[in-house]
Amino acid sequence: MKYKIIKGSFHVKGYSPDGDSIRFQANESVHWDYFTWKNANKKKSEKKQLRFEAIDALETHYEESHQPRSFGVAALEILLEMIGIKDVIYNIAVTKIVSASDGSSGFIAASSIDMYERPISLVFPADVDLVDGRELDAGDLPLDDSINMKLLELGLVYPTFYGTMQDELLTAFTSATEKAREKRVGIWALDKTPEFMLWNKDTIQDDVIIFPKLFRRLTAFFEGRSSYDELNEYLKKQKDKLLIRSTGEKKMMHEIMEIDGRHIKFLMNPENLIFEPKG
Repeated sequence: MKYKIIKGSFHVKGYSPDGDSIRFQANESVHWDYFTWKNANKKKSEKKQLRFEAIDALETHYEESHQPRSFGVAALEILLEMIGIKDVIYNIAVTKIVSASDGSSGFIAASSIDMYERPISLVFPADVDLVDGRELDAGDLPLDDSINMKLLELGLVYPTFYGTMQDELLTAFTSATEKAREKRVGIWALDKTPEFMLWNKDTIQDDVIIFPKLFRRLTAFFEGRSSYDELNEYLKKQKDKLLIRSTGEKKMMHEIMEIDGRHIKFLMNPENLIFEPKG
Protein backbone atom coordinates (compact mmCIF):
# COMPACT_ATOMS: atom_id res chain seq x y z
CA MET A 1 0.00 0.00 0.00
CA LYS A 2 1.21 3.48 -0.84
CA TYR A 3 1.64 6.35 1.59
CA LYS A 4 -0.73 9.27 1.22
CA ILE A 5 0.95 12.66 1.53
CA ILE A 6 -1.25 15.15 3.37
CA LYS A 7 -0.36 18.77 4.00
CA GLY A 8 -1.86 20.51 6.98
CA SER A 9 -1.22 22.06 10.37
CA PHE A 10 -0.22 20.80 13.81
CA HIS A 11 -2.17 21.71 16.94
CA VAL A 12 -1.35 21.36 20.65
CA LYS A 13 -3.22 24.12 22.50
CA GLY A 14 -5.70 22.52 24.88
CA TYR A 15 -4.42 19.01 24.15
CA SER A 16 -2.01 16.53 25.75
CA PRO A 17 0.55 15.63 23.09
CA ASP A 18 3.69 13.67 23.79
CA GLY A 19 6.81 12.71 21.86
CA ASP A 20 4.98 10.35 19.51
CA SER A 21 1.51 11.82 19.08
CA ILE A 22 0.01 15.17 18.13
CA ARG A 23 -3.13 16.62 16.52
CA PHE A 24 -3.10 17.35 12.80
CA GLN A 25 -5.60 19.14 10.56
CA ALA A 26 -5.50 18.51 6.81
CA ASN A 27 -5.70 21.48 4.46
CA GLU A 28 -7.90 19.35 2.21
CA SER A 29 -10.20 17.08 4.21
CA VAL A 30 -10.96 14.99 1.10
CA HIS A 31 -7.58 13.29 1.60
CA TRP A 32 -9.01 11.39 4.59
CA ASP A 33 -11.13 9.41 2.10
CA TYR A 34 -7.97 7.45 1.32
CA PHE A 35 -8.43 5.51 4.58
CA THR A 36 -11.15 3.13 5.73
CA TRP A 37 -12.92 4.54 8.78
CA LYS A 38 -15.28 2.61 11.06
CA ASN A 39 -16.29 5.60 13.15
CA ALA A 40 -17.89 8.39 11.14
CA ASN A 41 -17.20 10.94 13.89
CA LYS A 42 -13.48 10.14 13.79
CA LYS A 43 -13.45 10.76 10.06
CA LYS A 44 -15.37 14.02 10.40
CA SER A 45 -13.22 15.44 13.20
CA GLU A 46 -11.10 18.26 11.85
CA LYS A 47 -8.07 17.65 14.06
CA LYS A 48 -6.94 14.03 13.90
CA GLN A 49 -4.87 12.45 16.64
CA LEU A 50 -1.80 10.97 14.94
CA ARG A 51 0.18 7.90 15.94
CA PHE A 52 3.80 8.21 14.89
CA GLU A 53 5.06 5.30 12.83
CA ALA A 54 7.89 3.13 14.23
CA ILE A 55 8.61 5.02 17.47
CA ASP A 56 7.43 5.05 21.08
CA ALA A 57 8.31 7.93 23.41
CA LEU A 58 8.53 7.61 27.17
CA GLU A 59 5.12 8.10 28.73
CA THR A 60 4.53 11.51 30.27
CA HIS A 61 0.92 10.79 31.29
CA TYR A 62 -0.38 7.24 31.21
CA GLU A 63 -3.27 6.24 33.51
CA GLU A 64 -2.18 8.80 36.10
CA SER A 65 1.40 7.56 35.87
CA HIS A 66 4.51 8.44 33.91
CA GLN A 67 8.02 7.31 33.12
CA PRO A 68 11.07 9.35 34.23
CA ARG A 69 10.11 12.73 32.87
CA SER A 70 13.36 14.04 31.40
CA PHE A 71 13.41 12.07 28.14
CA GLY A 72 9.63 12.05 27.68
CA VAL A 73 9.39 15.83 27.93
CA ALA A 74 12.56 16.26 25.86
CA ALA A 75 11.06 14.19 23.02
CA LEU A 76 7.94 16.35 23.06
CA GLU A 77 9.83 19.64 23.16
CA ILE A 78 12.20 18.63 20.36
CA LEU A 79 9.19 17.49 18.32
CA LEU A 80 7.49 20.86 18.84
CA GLU A 81 10.66 22.71 17.94
CA MET A 82 11.12 20.73 14.72
CA ILE A 83 7.58 21.40 13.53
CA GLY A 84 7.72 25.07 14.50
CA ILE A 85 5.41 25.30 17.50
CA LYS A 86 6.62 27.94 19.96
CA ASP A 87 5.70 29.75 23.18
CA VAL A 88 4.50 26.55 24.86
CA ILE A 89 3.04 26.78 28.36
CA TYR A 90 2.10 23.60 30.24
CA ASN A 91 -0.29 23.06 33.10
CA ILE A 92 1.28 22.47 36.51
CA ALA A 93 1.35 18.67 36.08
CA VAL A 94 2.98 18.96 32.62
CA THR A 95 0.18 16.83 31.18
CA LYS A 96 -1.55 19.44 28.99
CA ILE A 97 -0.50 22.44 26.91
CA VAL A 98 -2.62 25.40 27.94
CA SER A 99 -1.09 27.92 25.54
CA ALA A 100 1.08 27.83 22.41
CA SER A 101 1.57 29.50 19.06
CA ASP A 102 0.45 26.38 17.25
CA GLY A 103 -1.04 25.82 13.82
CA SER A 104 2.37 25.40 12.18
CA SER A 105 2.40 23.82 8.73
CA GLY A 106 3.79 20.44 7.75
CA PHE A 107 3.09 17.09 6.17
CA ILE A 108 2.23 13.56 7.15
CA ALA A 109 2.67 10.38 5.14
CA ALA A 110 0.30 7.59 6.14
CA SER A 111 -0.81 4.31 4.61
CA SER A 112 -3.32 3.17 7.25
CA ILE A 113 -5.08 3.98 10.51
CA ASP A 114 -4.84 2.01 13.74
CA MET A 115 -7.56 0.38 15.85
CA TYR A 116 -8.24 3.73 17.52
CA GLU A 117 -8.55 5.31 14.07
CA ARG A 118 -5.39 7.36 14.36
CA PRO A 119 -3.47 7.81 11.10
CA ILE A 120 -0.17 5.90 11.51
CA SER A 121 2.10 8.64 10.31
CA LEU A 122 5.54 9.70 9.27
CA VAL A 123 5.66 13.38 10.19
CA PHE A 124 7.53 16.07 8.27
CA PRO A 125 8.12 19.81 8.72
CA ALA A 126 6.89 22.23 6.08
CA ASP A 127 10.22 22.65 4.29
CA VAL A 128 10.48 19.02 3.13
CA ASP A 129 10.00 18.49 -0.61
CA LEU A 130 6.61 16.75 -0.62
CA VAL A 131 3.45 17.35 -2.66
CA ASP A 132 0.03 17.42 -1.04
CA GLY A 133 -2.19 14.54 -2.15
CA ARG A 134 0.50 12.41 -3.81
CA GLU A 135 0.74 8.67 -3.14
CA LEU A 136 4.27 7.34 -2.70
CA ASP A 137 5.86 3.95 -2.22
CA ALA A 138 7.77 3.51 1.03
CA GLY A 139 11.09 3.57 -0.82
CA ASP A 140 10.30 7.00 -2.26
CA LEU A 141 9.70 8.69 1.09
CA PRO A 142 12.39 11.05 2.46
CA LEU A 143 12.67 9.05 5.69
CA ASP A 144 15.77 10.87 6.91
CA ASP A 145 13.78 14.12 6.94
CA SER A 146 10.97 12.69 9.07
CA ILE A 147 10.53 13.75 12.68
CA ASN A 148 10.20 10.04 13.51
CA MET A 149 13.70 9.29 12.27
CA LYS A 150 15.27 12.38 13.84
CA LEU A 151 13.84 11.56 17.28
CA LEU A 152 15.16 8.00 16.97
CA GLU A 153 18.62 9.20 15.90
CA LEU A 154 18.73 11.56 18.89
CA GLY A 155 17.99 8.67 21.24
CA LEU A 156 14.78 10.28 22.50
CA VAL A 157 12.41 7.42 21.61
CA TYR A 158 12.37 3.64 21.41
CA PRO A 159 11.66 1.74 18.18
CA THR A 160 8.32 -0.06 18.18
CA PHE A 161 7.31 -1.96 15.08
CA TYR A 162 3.95 -3.42 14.01
CA GLY A 163 2.93 -5.71 11.18
CA THR A 164 1.65 -2.79 9.12
CA MET A 165 5.19 -1.46 8.59
CA GLN A 166 6.76 -1.98 5.20
CA ASP A 167 10.19 -3.56 4.79
CA GLU A 168 11.93 -0.36 3.67
CA LEU A 169 10.88 1.36 6.89
CA LEU A 170 11.85 -1.60 9.07
CA THR A 171 15.33 -1.61 7.57
CA ALA A 172 15.86 2.13 7.92
CA PHE A 173 14.55 2.46 11.48
CA THR A 174 16.43 -0.63 12.62
CA SER A 175 19.70 0.78 11.30
CA ALA A 176 19.10 4.10 13.05
CA THR A 177 18.30 2.33 16.32
CA GLU A 178 21.46 0.22 16.21
CA LYS A 179 23.62 3.29 15.55
CA ALA A 180 22.03 5.24 18.41
CA ARG A 181 22.50 2.33 20.81
CA GLU A 182 26.12 1.84 19.75
CA LYS A 183 26.82 5.53 20.41
CA ARG A 184 24.86 5.35 23.70
CA VAL A 185 22.98 8.54 22.92
CA GLY A 186 19.92 9.62 24.88
CA ILE A 187 17.92 6.77 26.38
CA TRP A 188 20.54 4.23 25.29
CA ALA A 189 22.96 5.52 27.91
CA LEU A 190 20.44 4.65 30.63
CA ASP A 191 18.20 1.92 29.18
CA LYS A 192 17.43 -0.79 31.76
CA THR A 193 15.03 -2.84 29.64
CA PRO A 194 17.36 -5.88 29.40
CA GLU A 195 17.53 -6.32 33.19
CA PHE A 196 16.29 -4.44 36.24
CA MET A 197 14.84 -4.88 39.72
CA LEU A 198 11.16 -3.97 40.00
CA TRP A 199 10.99 -2.85 43.60
CA ASN A 200 7.63 -1.10 43.27
CA LYS A 201 5.66 1.16 40.94
CA ASP A 202 8.00 4.05 41.69
CA THR A 203 10.85 2.06 40.14
CA ILE A 204 9.48 2.38 36.61
CA GLN A 205 7.86 5.76 37.19
CA ASP A 206 10.84 7.63 38.61
CA ASP A 207 13.99 5.52 38.55
CA VAL A 208 14.58 3.27 35.53
CA ILE A 209 14.08 3.90 31.82
CA ILE A 210 12.53 0.94 30.01
CA PHE A 211 10.73 0.09 26.79
CA PRO A 212 7.38 1.98 26.98
CA LYS A 213 5.29 -1.04 25.92
CA LEU A 214 6.74 -2.96 28.88
CA PHE A 215 6.18 0.05 31.15
CA ARG A 216 2.50 0.16 30.21
CA ARG A 217 2.06 -3.51 31.01
CA LEU A 218 3.82 -3.25 34.36
CA THR A 219 1.89 -0.11 35.31
CA ALA A 220 -1.41 -1.92 34.74
CA PHE A 221 -0.14 -4.91 36.76
CA PHE A 222 0.19 -2.83 39.90
CA GLU A 223 -3.49 -1.96 39.85
CA GLY A 224 -5.31 -4.29 42.24
CA ARG A 225 -2.54 -6.87 42.68
CA SER A 226 -0.61 -7.59 45.85
CA SER A 227 2.02 -10.18 44.92
CA TYR A 228 4.84 -10.34 42.38
CA ASP A 229 4.04 -14.03 42.04
CA GLU A 230 1.09 -12.96 39.89
CA LEU A 231 3.18 -11.07 37.34
CA ASN A 232 4.00 -13.89 34.93
CA GLU A 233 0.39 -15.08 34.83
CA TYR A 234 -0.81 -11.52 34.33
CA LEU A 235 1.51 -11.05 31.34
CA LYS A 236 0.31 -14.33 29.81
CA LYS A 237 -3.28 -13.08 29.96
CA GLN A 238 -2.35 -9.92 28.03
CA LYS A 239 -1.66 -12.05 24.93
CA ASP A 240 0.79 -9.61 23.39
CA LYS A 241 1.60 -11.44 20.16
CA LEU A 242 4.83 -10.71 18.33
CA LEU A 243 7.19 -11.96 15.65
CA ILE A 244 10.92 -12.27 16.31
CA ARG A 245 12.47 -10.87 13.14
CA SER A 246 15.81 -12.66 13.44
CA THR A 247 14.29 -16.15 13.69
CA GLY A 248 10.79 -15.81 12.26
CA GLU A 249 9.33 -17.30 15.47
CA LYS A 250 5.93 -16.24 16.72
CA LYS A 251 5.84 -15.63 20.46
CA MET A 252 3.94 -13.90 23.24
CA MET A 253 5.72 -11.07 25.04
CA HIS A 254 5.91 -13.00 28.31
CA GLU A 255 7.86 -15.72 26.47
CA ILE A 256 10.76 -13.35 25.79
CA MET A 257 10.97 -12.35 29.44
CA GLU A 258 12.45 -13.96 32.54
CA ILE A 259 10.79 -13.09 35.83
CA ASP A 260 12.26 -14.13 39.15
CA GLY A 261 10.40 -12.33 41.89
CA ARG A 262 11.29 -8.67 41.41
CA HIS A 263 14.12 -9.47 38.99
CA ILE A 264 13.00 -8.75 35.39
CA LYS A 265 14.85 -9.61 32.20
CA PHE A 266 13.67 -8.64 28.70
CA LEU A 267 15.57 -10.92 26.34
CA MET A 268 15.20 -9.18 22.97
CA ASN A 269 16.12 -5.79 21.56
CA PRO A 270 12.92 -3.90 20.69
CA GLU A 271 13.87 -3.51 17.01
CA ASN A 272 13.97 -7.31 16.66
CA LEU A 273 10.26 -7.50 17.41
CA ILE A 274 7.17 -6.94 15.31
CA PHE A 275 4.05 -6.67 17.45
CA GLU A 276 0.61 -7.71 16.32
CA PRO A 277 -1.91 -4.91 16.86
CA LYS A 278 -4.77 -5.78 19.15
CA GLY A 279 -8.21 -5.34 17.78
